[in-house]
Amino acid sequence: MKDLFDNVMPDLDDEDLNVRSRALNSQPPNDEAEYVLCWLQQTLRAFDNPLIDAAISYANQHRLPVVVYHGMRQDYPHASDRLHYFLLGGSRDVQRGCDERGLRCVSYLQTPKNLEKGLVYRLAKKARAVFAEDHPTFVARSQTVSFASKTDRPVYVVDTARLVPTGTLQLGLKTTPSFRAANKAPRDQFSQAKYDLKALQPLYKKGLGFSDINLRSSSDEDLVDILSTCDIDHSLWVCAEFPPSRGEAIRRMNDFIENDLPRYKWTRNNPAIDGSGSRLSPYLHFGLLGPRELYKAVQKSKAHSAAKWKFLDEAITWREWFHYQAAHITGFEKFDGLPKSAKSTLLEHADDERESLYSIDELIHGETNDAVWNAAQKQWLLTGYMHNNLRMYWGKKLIAWTKDPETAWNTACYINDRLSLDGRDPATYGNMQWCFGKAKPGYREIPIYGWVAPKSSAAVMKRDGVQEWVKVLNNKTVKRIHIED
Repeated sequence: MKDLFDNVMPDLDDEDLNVRSRALNSQPPNDEAEYVLCWLQQTLRAFDNPLIDAAISYANQHRLPVVVYHGMRQDYPHASDRLHYFLLGGSRDVQRGCDERGLRCVSYLQTPKNLEKGLVYRLAKKARAVFAEDHPTFVARSQTVSFASKTDRPVYVVDTARLVPTGTLQLGLKTTPSFRAANKAPRDQFSQAKYDLKALQPLYKKGLGFSDINLRSSSDEDLVDILSTCDIDHSLWVCAEFPPSRGEAIRRMNDFIENDLPRYKWTRNNPAIDGSGSRLSPYLHFGLLGPRELYKAVQKSKAHSAAKWKFLDEAITWREWFHYQAAHITGFEKFDGLPKSAKSTLLEHADDERESLYSIDELIHGETNDAVWNAAQKQWLLTGYMHNNLRMYWGKKLIAWTKDPETAWNTACYINDRLSLDGRDPATYGNMQWCFGKAKPGYREIPIYGWVAPKSSAAVMKRDGVQEWVKVLNNKTVKRIHIED
C-alpha cells in the first residue's frame, strides 16, 4: 500500500502519522499556497483524528494554516434522511471541535438552491496539498482516487479508520489467525501515538468562495428540519435510537464498558438482551468515534481479560481484518469479490428450485414466512441496526429467496447499504461474504447452497427471551418506504 509514490511522501514529524499516510499522485506542492486543505468525508471527529493531525503536521512544517472541509452532497448512493442526519450531526461536531483546536472549518450542504460544482477542486487551488481519508470501499474511495487523478495538487491519504494502519501489515495474509497475530503485536504501540497536535499558524480567515453551513448551535431537532431542504429520500426516517453526536458515542462506549463488557462473552449472541452488543458500529463507521479510543478504553477497564479479549477480537481484529481484505481485493463489495470456491459452488446451483421467491419490497418490509428473519429485518428497517448474530442468518436466507446467487448478493448489499447506519463499510461487506461462503465449507453439498453452509434459527430461538423478542418486533407497525428502481 505504501510503495506507489514513496518519493513524494509528506515526511511528517510524527512517525505514527507517517506510516498512516501515502500519496495518491505525484503532483508538486503549490509554493504560492495560502493553506493546507484537510478534506473529511467519513472520519467526522475533530479530536483523535490522524487525518487532521497529519494536515497540521505538514502545515506547521510549511508555516501555513489548515482549512478543514466537509461536504454533504445529495447524490451519493442511497442518500436519505437516515444517513444525512448522521452526516449533519458529525459535521456539527467537527465544526465545534475545530473551533476548540483553533482550526478553520467549513461545511457545504448541497440543496436544490445551493448547487456548487467542483468545490473540492476550487478549494485545492489555494492549497499547498490536500489531505484526505484512506478508505477502501464505497464512494469515499472512488471520489478520492478520481480527485487525485485530476487535480494538480499533491493528494495524501491517511488511515483514520484502523487502530493498526493497513499499510504497515505485510502483504499476503490469508487467514484470520495470521492476520490476528500480525494485527495484535503493534496495537499497544499505535494506541500510544500522540494526537491532537497544535496548529502553529493563525486561523485562516479569508473567504472561500461558497456559502458554508454553520451547524455549531444546531440542535438535533434543527438537523431534522434541515433535511427537508435536501433532495434526498425522505421516506426513510431518522433513527432516534442513534443520536448523531460524538458525545453520545463516548457516553455509549463508557456505559457499555462499565456495565456490559464483563458479561459480553456470554451474552453477545442473544439479541433479546440489552447490552449484548455495544451498538457502537454506526459511530465507528461515520468516524464520530475512533478505534484507538475504543481500544484504550477497553484495555483500561476492570473487566476480566477473557471478556476484553473477546470484545476486542470482534471490534478490532475482525473489523480490521475486513478492512485489510477490502484494501487488497478488487471489488470487495461486489459478488466478484467472493472467493472463487464460493462463487463456483453457488453458481453451479443457480438453477436449483428456490424454497420461496420474494420481491425486494417484501424483503425490505420483513414480509416472509420466517418469523425470526422478519424480526431481524424489521429491527434493521425501524432502527438502522441489526444484531450481529442475526446478520449471519439474515444473509444466508437471501440465497434461498432470490432467483440466483448474484441477485442474492446484490439484494443483501442494497438492503445493507440503504438501511444500515453501519452499512457501506468493509466490516458489513465482510460479514456478508461470510454468509456467502467465505467461511469454511459445509459438511456436504446441498441444493441451492452447494458447499456453502446454511444456517438455522433453532439455536437463537432457544436463547432466553428470544421468542418474545421476535413476537414483539413482528407486531410492530412498519411504515413502507420507497423502493428505488
